[in-house]
Amino acid sequence: MFGDAVAVGALTSAAKLAGAAKLMVTARFFGNSDALDAFLIAFLLPSFLSDVVAGSFTPSLVPLLVRTQTTGGMEAAHHVTRAALAFALSGMLVATAGLGLTGHWLLPLAGSSFSAGKMHLATALFFGLLFWLPMSACIATWRAVLNANGSFALAAIAPLATPLATIVLLYMLARQYGVAVVGVGTVGGAAIECFLLALAVRRMGYPIRPMWPGWNRQSWRNPVLESLREQYLPLAASAILLSASVVVDQSVAGRLGPGQVSALVYGNELAAVLLAVIASAAGTAVLPVFARLAAAREWGRLRRSVLVYSGSITLLTAPLTVVLVLFSGALVRAFFEHGAFQSAATQLVTRMQRFALLQAPGAILLAIASRLTTALSANRLLVWMGASALIADVVLDVVFSRWMGVAGIALSTPVVQCVSLGVLVWLLHRHEPRLFSGRA
Repeated sequence: MFGDAVAVGALTSAAKLAGAAKLMVTARFFGNSDALDAFLIAFLLPSFLSDVVAGSFTPSLVPLLVRTQTTGGMEAAHHVTRAALAFALSGMLVATAGLGLTGHWLLPLAGSSFSAGKMHLATALFFGLLFWLPMSACIATWRAVLNANGSFALAAIAPLATPLATIVLLYMLARQYGVAVVGVGTVGGAAIECFLLALAVRRMGYPIRPMWPGWNRQSWRNPVLESLREQYLPLAASAILLSASVVVDQSVAGRLGPGQVSALVYGNELAAVLLAVIASAAGTAVLPVFARLAAAREWGRLRRSVLVYSGSITLLTAPLTVVLVLFSGALVRAFFEHGAFQSAATQLVTRMQRFALLQAPGAILLAIASRLTTALSANRLLVWMGASALIADVVLDVVFSRWMGVAGIALSTPVVQCVSLGVLVWLLHRHEPRLFSGRA
């Protein structure tokens, strides 16, 4: 398990560092300008939908595939894969259509301080980004197939496609076409990632075509889809609540004046990379192991695995977080203070980055606890955890932003993570006390 985590971590690091490089290049061309604010607000709703519909799908499908391979063999697993792809695509297409129909009303809520020209740019970018969403459903399904079969490498490194495509396009076309190039890079990179994962899944012998059940209601009630829905819907509901925190953060920042949304995104970037590398690697590697131990009801081994893994992660991240907080100013100057990104923005982003980094240890432990919850087929607990997180986030964003401005939004995040972790551990104890009892 640790070997898998190290491998996934290394590959995820490459993808996330490329994402950080993309943001550095974006800062060089656009700084914290109105154009970048417009893109970030346009990106906010599609990324929220992707996180909810597609992002929740992979951890829901992995345990089902693992169980199906164990009990029914590869032919049954192929059947599950095709049905799952149809389910994911159907949900994403419906959600995309709904977002397209309501976007004209939703965008002004997120960018309430935008001028008419800035809102027009955000709207045009928003509709272009909708093409990304159906591909994200395919990516989520095929990533689950690879992870369930222990092929973590390509699934972890394929996201490199989007930042690399965006960086190339920025240097080639940014001066001519402006911030629209970032949108094109996002959609084009998703298409490349989708193609690579489809190729890998096909080479493993899995089908890449969906199995449409038909248009009558009864055909969607087969046991495979019922089992998938049982795990997916609570996880998606919790993702709505957790991802809504990002929407709340950026919406509150959008009300604070020009450049505040961009500054918030820059300030969160280093923490996002750190969490993506460590939390994503940890969550990806432990989920199949936790799922097998939970299915076998080996509570003693499962408890030891959780404690050892959580302790090791804490020992790694705590000192790293301290170092990054201390050198935060130097990091912001080195990575962002070029071109259109000026020294005044550096001071603001440094302050927010220090607060954002404080979330790292708690957020990584929360990722492990969330995967444990999924392995226990108790995703409904994540809904209650997400609800508590959203309530805390709304209250703290409003209070802290009045006290400290946009930096207060960054400070609220580590507090919200601690609340979420405490609530989830308490819920897990109530759900499966044998995991905490000390008896195997």
